[in-house]
Amino acid sequence: MKIGLISINMYSKGLNFACPLHTYAFQQFLLKNGVKSVVVDYKPNYYDNFNLRHPYDYYKHKLDICAKKQKQSLTSEERQNLERKINHFQEKANACEPLYHEREIRYDKFQNFIDQNYIKTDICYDSDLLEIMDPKCDCYICVTDVIWKNQPNCGFDRGFFLGSTVMENKVKLSYAASRGVYYAENKEEEDLFFHYLQDFDAISVREASLKDYIEKNSELSAMVVLDPVLLHEKEFYDNIIEKPQEENYLLLYYVMEKATDTIKYAVEYAKKHNLKIVELSDMPEKGGRLNKYKDIEHVYRYDVGVEEWLGYFKYAECVFTNSFHASCFCILFQKDFYVGFRYGDKVSNVMETFGLKKRMLPENKDIIKSPLPPIDYEKVEVILKQKRAESSEFILSAIRENKRTKKEKDYSIYKRRIQYPISFNSKLKHMPFTWDFDEAKGNVATLASGSIEYSLNEPIVNDGSYKVPSNGFYLENYLFRGWHIRFRIDNRWFWYLKNGTIIEKKKYKRKKNGALYLLKDGDTIPYIPVNHISKMVAEAVWKKITADGEEDLPDENSIDKGNQTESIVKKAVRRIWKMIKPE
Repeated sequence: MKIGLISINMYSKGLNFACPLHTYAFQQFLLKNGVKSVVVDYKPNYYDNFNLRHPYDYYKHKLDICAKKQKQSLTSEERQNLERKINHFQEKANACEPLYHEREIRYDKFQNFIDQNYIKTDICYDSDLLEIMDPKCDCYICVTDVIWKNQPNCGFDRGFFLGSTVMENKVKLSYAASRGVYYAENKEEEDLFFHYLQDFDAISVREASLKDYIEKNSELSAMVVLDPVLLHEKEFYDNIIEKPQEENYLLLYYVMEKATDTIKYAVEYAKKHNLKIVELSDMPEKGGRLNKYKDIEHVYRYDVGVEEWLGYFKYAECVFTNSFHASCFCILFQKDFYVGFRYGDKVSNVMETFGLKKRMLPENKDIIKSPLPPIDYEKVEVILKQKRAESSEFILSAIRENKRTKKEKDYSIYKRRIQYPISFNSKLKHMPFTWDFDEAKGNVATLASGSIEYSLNEPIVNDGSYKVPSNGFYLENYLFRGWHIRFRIDNRWFWYLKNGTIIEKKKYKRKKNGALYLLKDGDTIPYIPVNHISKMVAEAVWKKITADGEEDLPDENSIDKGNQTESIVKKAVRRIWKMIKPE
């Protein structure tokens, strides 16, 4: 059985150190137990076109786009939203620009770690491609971290829920999944969440709160397991750890929030114990956040890789953090450590599991005057071994028991209920069109591209029953032939072909892939066998009426650029020949 692993690994915008580590740890755990797997190189649907090596360039590009929009006619609300975006992108760009070179080094180290240590797919997938392109695995496991979150403006990521077309009727398992702080906000989102989970053969989660939520709101069961980094003994990491040059230091590692309390206590503790502070973070800030403290020795590092990050934990005298995975490695390496405030319950969950909630800073306002007793790691180790055995047994048993062939299921029932917005586009740009559409059912607008689009007010249903309305676009000397249909799944556009298949728009070649499907007035829009459609556009196809008769227009949708040029040249030659040929 070929097993595919889907997780957050390289594609965390902050280049979070734990993301490549937990995937590596899980794959190596499986190998140690005789189970081969491949990491599906996967970009989340919220990733956009983010430039992971040069985030400054990405934010600068976003600012350039916003600057163009500022010149357009906008409503008061649209302008306010645009200003918020500009402030957000500018803040990010300002943080990233001073660390442009350090970010390159950090990215290269991350990429090298993955290249050296992963068994992974050659193709990079996303939620769009997993609707049409099969990694050809028999079993998929979605692995740990905050993969089941309801990402603002993007929703749930279907790939992380193993809810894509190519995964249908395959064995589906989850290991230590988390939903973070973004939950389903309404019944529709909750129904979608459980729609995905219903197809799992075995479910394990990282936090007890998620287990309780699943079991309270469905007939499904879930088990709480350890994060993959804790499935190994600490000696497992010795082969990749790089020892830091610094000695006698306190490690300060913070993520996400401003970590004000974590930083404050770290500085006080370092002064009390005469320790240097090494400051690490996934949040770029030139010189770090300790620059304002002038009476401590301080080193800020942004250009470190995974191996160095681990080394800083192993050799630290003490650690202050607000990170879940940092807490895990402190437990594994048996460090003296303290945990600051963090939204959600993932950090408090791991601390409670190991009886270490007293190490959380909000519960201990003065650790300087009233020091905490040393951590009893003998007790912690007993819990760790028990949880490790339970977690290992869960996933290895789930793999063994589900090697059998699954009963076939018809997924089209759900897909035929999908609704999506549709527009009808004139295609030809900057032309003197007139139109006659039912304004009670939709509205007509001129797009920035110069084409004109009629958009329906209500979505249509993906059941193959919707009839195309009569064309309302008119253009003198042009004859309407029908509509080509393209649709966006999440982020990519696809064409629907005459043979009933779909293909990514930018990869379409007529000679190789065949003709596009042509819809006539009154035809029904075909059922599209995918799990999500965010929008469909029907593009008008025209013939030009000339003195010589009707003439097909060169169509970039149907003709390769090279063939298009060749076709235009041939037509021009024929016209000239007609003009000069002898009677």
